[in-house]
Amino acid sequence: MQKQISPRATYFTLFILLFGILLSLQLGFSAFYGIFLGILAVYIMAFLHGYNHKTLLRMMFVGIKNAWIVLIIMMMIGVIIGLWMHCGTIPTMMYMGFKYLSNLNFVLTTFLISSIISMVLGTSLGTISTVGLALIGIGKGLNIPLPLLVGAVVSGGYVGDRSSPMSSSANLTAVMTNTKLIDNLKHMMHTLTPVYLFCMVFYWFMGRNYLSSKAVNPEVIKLQHLLSSNFHISFILLIPPIFIILMAIFRFSMIKSLSMGLLSSFALMLYSNHYTFYEIMYTAFIGFHPDNIEVSSILSGGGLLSMQGVILIIASSTALNGILDGTGMIAPLIEKSIATVKNIGDLILRTSLLCFVIDMITCNQTLSVIIPGKFLQPIFEKKGISKNTLARTISDTGIIMVPLIPWNVNAIVISAIFNVPVLQFAPFSILCYLLPVITIIYGYLGFIKKYS
Repeated sequence: MQKQISPRATYFTLFILLFGILLSLQLGFSAFYGIFLGILAVYIMAFLHGYNHKTLLRMMFVGIKNAWIVLIIMMMIGVIIGLWMHCGTIPTMMYMGFKYLSNLNFVLTTFLISSIISMVLGTSLGTISTVGLALIGIGKGLNIPLPLLVGAVVSGGYVGDRSSPMSSSANLTAVMTNTKLIDNLKHMMHTLTPVYLFCMVFYWFMGRNYLSSKAVNPEVIKLQHLLSSNFHISFILLIPPIFIILMAIFRFSMIKSLSMGLLSSFALMLYSNHYTFYEIMYTAFIGFHPDNIEVSSILSGGGLLSMQGVILIIASSTALNGILDGTGMIAPLIEKSIATVKNIGDLILRTSLLCFVIDMITCNQTLSVIIPGKFLQPIFEKKGISKNTLARTISDTGIIMVPLIPWNVNAIVISAIFNVPVLQFAPFSILCYLLPVITIIYGYLGFIKKYS
């Protein structure tokens, strides 16, 4: 006979989950192993309370099934990024960015280029570890303080994590909140636009004293030459991302949009006669890993295999959520935390704090998207608030704030890449704490989307 699982038992299993995640990260392993330990703990606790194996396995399957679209999208994105690096799509974007933005204030340029590339790649860490490194190298030649530059790169990089159709976090948020991605992206522009404009002014102001005395920065010329000598640079190579953006705007599904981007990339590579079918398939599965060390330092990665870590974390997290949802372990805890909410502003604030706390405890973004996205939907609907606003709140807090938490895996990676402590670059990563503030203010002002 199935018995209700007490809050004390739930807290115990969650403690094991958090201990497993922290231990995994401390030992240098993926958070997947900690989440897997949490699944075992929750599974055993539920079994001891009368749930049989068949029921629990079905709960896990339903949890993963709810996110199968995200898993497919992640596979497609991995393939697309590898092909775009190899065929010259991303190098063309970088080349054009340096060509047309290099005469601007360089701190502002760093922010703009990072945000543009992150919107294409859909990954903050992918942008930061490639284009970000190149931008930091140029900035050093202008004697710009590293914390300021890293802050600009981080702010720009997380624009894509939150707002790109290619982002795993944005797609997962749409699935978990049962919303359409394009509707979320449009709604999120309301908070992003003022913050982005403020960031532009801030980085222009901070970088005004670090202008190059030369007409053109030699490091920029060197980087442009590296790109043009190793890749075919052409506006034609921008057709695949343009296809994806246009199809998303016209409300095609992400699967169809990405499929068109993928097919057009294949067609361009085959038509150019520069690549054999074997090379294309190798890049699609293994990724782009050039022998040239200089090229590899700014452009490397992608491929289906590059997404295995993300896919494992999403699959395990959704399986865990399936059991937590099916057994009713989490719902009472969340309802208790929201019980005293009196108005819309309080609900947005509590949701933001819940996302941030999950970020702090679990050290990754996935669960801070899944848990609020799954369990707060009925509460938002009861208050007459659209699920798009729930998705926006999760995106503006759970996704954006991770690089500000010193022990979060995102912050640790960024700090290791640039050798700059989190507490030094965090004050300059202003987009990452202005977006949560604006979201909360919007909640109290009533700037939300009504449920219909």
